[in-house]
Amino acid sequence: MTAPKGRNSVSWFLMGLVVLYAMVAASYFTARYAGRWIDSDTAYLTLGTTAVLSEGTLVPARDIYSLGFAYQAISAFIVSVTGLAVPQLQSLAYPLLAAGLSVLAFASYRALIDDVVASAFATLLLFMHPDFIYVIFRGSHEKLTWAATMLAVLLLAKSFASPRNLPRLITYVGLFYLCIYALSASNVFFASSFIITVAVSLAAGLALRWLSKHRLISGQSERIHNRLFQITSAAMVLWFVHTFYLYSPAARILYDLNVATDRAAAVTLGRQPVTDPAVFVIQGWVSRAAYLGLALPSYTASGLAFLVWALLGIKLLRGPGRSENSPLLLLWLLYGGFGTQLALSLLLSLSGGIASNLQLRLFPAVALFGLPLLALGFVRLWRSRSRAWWRRLAAVGLVLAVLWSSAASLLKATNDPWLSNYWQFWTAAETMGISWSESHVRFGRVWLDLQGIRVSAHAASQGFGTGTAHERDTWTIDVETRDILLSRLEEALGLRLRVPVPDVRGELCVYDNGTVSHYHLRPRTPYQR
Repeated sequence: MTAPKGRNSVSWFLMGLVVLYAMVAASYFTARYAGRWIDSDTAYLTLGTTAVLSEGTLVPARDIYSLGFAYQAISAFIVSVTGLAVPQLQSLAYPLLAAGLSVLAFASYRALIDDVVASAFATLLLFMHPDFIYVIFRGSHEKLTWAATMLAVLLLAKSFASPRNLPRLITYVGLFYLCIYALSASNVFFASSFIITVAVSLAAGLALRWLSKHRLISGQSERIHNRLFQITSAAMVLWFVHTFYLYSPAARILYDLNVATDRAAAVTLGRQPVTDPAVFVIQGWVSRAAYLGLALPSYTASGLAFLVWALLGIKLLRGPGRSENSPLLLLWLLYGGFGTQLALSLLLSLSGGIASNLQLRLFPAVALFGLPLLALGFVRLWRSRSRAWWRRLAAVGLVLAVLWSSAASLLKATNDPWLSNYWQFWTAAETMGISWSESHVRFGRVWLDLQGIRVSAHAASQGFGTGTAHERDTWTIDVETRDILLSRLEEALGLRLRVPVPDVRGELCVYDNGTVSHYHLRPRTPYQR
C-alpha cells in the first residue's frame, strides 16, 4: 500500500531536519579541536587499519584488532579510493559520514512505531544523546556496529509487515542475516550482546503471553516469538562460525568472558569491588554539578523512556490493542533485553571484568531502543490533550529541553576542557615533540602523559615505537623510564587533576620547542646512561 503524497512530503521534510541537525552536531564535534582529537580506541583502530593497508591482509602480524575486521577493511578501502590518510579519515571524514546514520535511525523508527512525527522526534533525541553521538563520531567500530544493528532491526520490522509476500519476505530475511554477520565481523562482543538481547526478548515475550489475561494468542505475537527463536538459533550459528572458523582472533572473547564471570562471581560473594563507577564522575569532571548539568537531560530521558516502557507493558498484559502492532511489540521486547543487560553490566563493571565502564558501552543500545518509546509516548500525549494552554506550556518546555539537551550533549560528547578532565585534544607542538622523541630514543621507555589518553594515544596513532622499540609510559613514572616528554598542557591537566607530573628539576633538557620539552634523567647508578 502506497503512503499518501502529503504524508511522504512531511516525512521527507522531518527527515531533512534531523539530518541537518546531525550534520551540525558532527561538524561541531570535528571543528571543536580542528580535527586534533584522539582517544585510545581511535588510536587502536587507526593502527589496525594501517596494518591492514600495509600488509594487505585482514589478519596482520601486528596491531591486530582481535574482536573484528569489518571496520578496518572498510576504512582501508575508503583510504585506497580517496587517498586520505588514515588519521584524516578517523578525525575529519568519519564524524560527518556518521551523521548519515540519522537517515537509517529515522527509517528504523518509522518501521517500528509507524508514526512519522514520533520517528523524527526519536531520531532527534538520539542525536542529542551524548553517549550515542560520542561513540559514533569518534574513530571507533561502533558507528558500523550500530549501523548494522539499526539496519537489522529495520529489515526485521519490514519482514513482519510483509508476511504474505514471499519474495519480499525472503529478501528481507536474507539481508537481515547478512546484517547479523556484519555485526559479528565488526565486533563479536556487541554481536553476542545482540544475540543475548534477542534471547532475553524471547523469554520476556513468552512470559508476557503467559501472564497476559488474554494470553496474547494473536497471530502477530505468536509470529514474533517464533521468529525470535529462529533468529536466536541462526545468529548463534553465524556467530560461532565467524568466531572459530572465519576470524579466529575473535576467539579471545571466551577468555574475556571467563575472566569477567570469575570476577563477577567473586564480587557477588562479597569481595571488595575492583572499580567504582562513581570514580568516573568524580575524576572525569571539574565538579559533580557540572556533570549533573550535562548528564541530567540524558538521565531524564532514560527515566521517562523506562516509564513509557513500563506503562506499555501493563497495557500489553491487559491485552494487545489495535495500535500495538508487531514491530512496536518487538521494540518493547528489545528495549527490555538491552535494559536487562545494562543492569547486569553494573556488576561486571564493579568486578573489573571486560571493561571497568561496561555500562557506558550499553547506554547507546538502551537509548537506541528507549528513545522511540519516549517519543511515541510524548506524541500520543500531545495529541490526546486539546487544551491550548497545555499545548503552549508543553511546547515551551520542549523547546527549552531541546536547547539544553543539544548544548549539554555537544559539551559532554566533546569532553570540553572547560568542564571535563578527560582531555582528548593535542597540539602541533606535541606532535613535533613526539617526532623528536621517536627519532632520538632507542629501546627505552618514554613517559608521555598522565592519563594515557591524550599525548600517549596520539603517539600510538602515529606509530610511536613501531620501528624503534619504544615503550610508552603513563601515570606514575616507571622505575625503568629514563626519558620524559612533558608539555605545558600536561602540567595544566596535572593541576586540574591535583596529580603531580614527573619532577624534572635538575634533569637534562635535551629538547624544547617552547611548549613541549624532552628530558633525559641523569644517571643514578654506574650502569645507567
